[in-house]
Amino acid sequence: MRDMDACGSVRARMMVVVALACALMLAPAALAQSLERRVQAAIANARMGNAKIGVTIIDVQSGQTLVDITPSGDDALMPASNMKLITTGAAFLVLGKDHELQTRIMVDGDRVIVRGTGDPAFGDPHLLETMRTSIEQFTDRLVESVKKTSPTAIREVVIDDRIFDREYVHPEWPANQLSRAYCAQVSGLNFHANVLNVYVAPGQAGGEPSVRTEPSGSWLTVRRMARTVKEGNTEIWLEREKESFTFKLHGTVRTAVVEPVQVTVNEPSMMFGRYFADRLTKARLGSDQGISVRLANAEDPVKDGPEARAAVVVRTGLPVILERCNVDSDNLYAESLLKLCGNSVTGQPGTWGSGAAVIRMQLKDKLGADAAAKVVISDGSGLSRGNKVSANTLARWLKVLSDAPGGDQFVKSLALAGEEGTLRRRFKGSKLKCEVRAKSGYIREVRTLSGYVTNLETGKRAAFSVLVNEVPSGADARAKELHENIVELLDGYLAGK
Repeated sequence: MRDMDACGSVRARMMVVVALACALMLAPAALAQSLERRVQAAIANARMGNAKIGVTIIDVQSGQTLVDITPSGDDALMPASNMKLITTGAAFLVLGKDHELQTRIMVDGDRVIVRGTGDPAFGDPHLLETMRTSIEQFTDRLVESVKKTSPTAIREVVIDDRIFDREYVHPEWPANQLSRAYCAQVSGLNFHANVLNVYVAPGQAGGEPSVRTEPSGSWLTVRRMARTVKEGNTEIWLEREKESFTFKLHGTVRTAVVEPVQVTVNEPSMMFGRYFADRLTKARLGSDQGISVRLANAEDPVKDGPEARAAVVVRTGLPVILERCNVDSDNLYAESLLKLCGNSVTGQPGTWGSGAAVIRMQLKDKLGADAAAKVVISDGSGLSRGNKVSANTLARWLKVLSDAPGGDQFVKSLALAGEEGTLRRRFKGSKLKCEVRAKSGYIREVRTLSGYVTNLETGKRAAFSVLVNEVPSGADARAKELHENIVELLDGYLAGK
């Protein structure tokens, strides 16, 4: 009898072990189902009316889809600035995490050749400010390098921006916003974020205000249509005239502005050329006839002749560009990366078309032909309303990038929730237990948020994408709240709460 009891006891223990094993196997699926139900409840409670909402969450380590909610009909939605995650991810894969953009300034006899590589960080005032360097100091260091290299007076500055085409403005960008900084033109030689900074202070009541520009020069004209007032507010804006470097200042000025008023410039590579020629002249490096400035062209190609010597090379690493693009959501950076992808693969001047083709090729390679076929790539920044992608594709793409060699570098290029860039003011009421790095997006009637939630203690990471289109009037804040509620649910899931 004792032997039979022992056998029964063993069988009972085995049944308990099997039952526990089955429970453990079912637990992840059950937890995932619970997470999806909670996300669905959050969407229902958000009161978003007829908005189209796509949500996908993927466990990066296992590849398990934890949540996948799609709107009825076509699940491809406008991503707004979440498009930057596709663009920067493709650049990360195509160019390589250690890629470096090099702007070369060479001396060839009595001319200076400036060869651009599409670097959006060249002379970027935001980056210069972090380095406590003015645009004058930055440019004069380049001038000093030319001075040390050039044996003769400079007659000509030639701008070789042919790494990109010269279609500076995307055809689907809003025509009434092209003077605003987020619509900055895209050039093979970008400079000063391709904008003019204008600082304004009051003059005598009823008279013209005083104006200071960065960069500055006699080739710049600001027509002061604005007036100084004793009462009211300082409300000013800039209008760019047909001439490349002529602007009109409108409005009223009561007090001096602290932050500059910005306006985009036409032919931004020529802005650098003229400004550089000015600084060379002030350093007494110009010829008696002055210094002319021109763009390189097919009829008169500029090559590295035997006499050409590199005076200086300005380098920017890809991590700097990715961070500026994904943390601060700078459109110029995204568009430059898209065209760089096109140039890198084709060897021809990068275009919006060739860049889009390269990105689609990467999506096809990493996610499959079906996913790539459903993505519409209009531009690199998401400013165009022609871009379309599903939340599922975006989340899967983010998993690919996290898994790629050096993937943590890409993850860290996204803003840290509550602390950095466009997410500095987000998640302030949240008690997140995990690290949230994400990219927000906004254009009219569109609110998006995609990124990663990582449990730093366990290493568990999930990629997520929340796309909301056709946001009803007055529901913008609720859309943002929905984003954060879903991320908080994911945060609790990864933290085991």
